[in-house]
Amino acid sequence: MEISEVKIYPFDIGQKDSNLRAYAEVTIDDSLIIRGIRILENKKGGLFVGFPSRKGKDNEYRDYIVIKSAKFNHQLREAVLTAYREFS
Repeated sequence: MEISEVKIYPFDIGQKDSNLRAYAEVTIDDSLIIRGIRILENKKGGLFVGFPSRKGKDNEYRDYIVIKSAKFNHQLREAVLTAYREFS
């Protein structure tokens, strides 16, 4: 699988306590688009990627996207963070 394109959509609502920095959209193999990927900042200033999820009836969050390959999971997260750093 090849990551064809990563689009970054900055998101700043001006709240100090908000850790959401941007949304991303990733195209894979020019065939599959994943929307709603979040770029978040932790309390120490580091960045991480959150996949689209929804809160269930049991109040637990479940990801819509589950990547079985650890290698591709790492590759996708790094591609999103690299695109965000280049955009900023």
